[in-house]
Amino acid sequence: MKKLDYYQSFSPKLEMWFVEAHEEANSWDEGKSICIRYALYPRRFYKTIAGFDHTKKTDYCFIGGFKTDQRTENNRKWILGFIEKYFTEMSYLQFTDKITKSNYVIKGCFDYTLKNDGFVPKEHPVKERNKFDEKYFKQMAKSKFTLCPAGDSFWSMRFYEALMCRSIPIVNSVNETFRSKEESGLDYRYYLTTDNILFREDWVEHNYRIFLKNHTLEII
Repeated sequence: MKKLDYYQSFSPKLEMWFVEAHEEANSWDEGKSICIRYALYPRRFYKTIAGFDHTKKTDYCFIGGFKTDQRTENNRKWILGFIEKYFTEMSYLQFTDKITKSNYVIKGCFDYTLKNDGFVPKEHPVKERNKFDEKYFKQMAKSKFTLCPAGDSFWSMRFYEALMCRSIPIVNSVNETFRSKEESGLDYRYYLTTDNILFREDWVEHNYRIFLKNHTLEII
């Protein structure tokens, strides 16, 4: 599929995290404009996640909303077929939004949708969305692969978060792997749903280095 050639503006969360990252680095002032070429994460995310147990106890993982809004549901429909085909007792699934959870039918022993609570940013006021969801990140950190479908736009922050958690992203389209022209040029390693999927530790470390270099203000 042809790569998109325009910028996707920041979501409210990415704007907050951009400012926080620069404040930590003492490089922010009120007159500073927000550069949207690369998404940035503050230290409380990647430093905390670096201290988690990254032993891979789960193969495939997805935690997130599905019927949050119509566009998100349309963009994420592909994960249903993937879940049905590949998820086993070694996998972890958790739909978190209220609409999906109403009258929900469990999909298997791997499905924790009705067992565990999840944080859905869009179900909260903007000022409350700047939350570090520890359960969410800990599960990704112990998963070999994370499904990273688009959300209400053509991309998803989950793609960056999988890199940060040392989990290999799985997408249905190359367009789900970036949100700007600059990010589309980064050498992320990921799998399409049509690929032969194999866990590779060298990919994990490769992606993590790219994440630190381009999505944080860490000096490496």
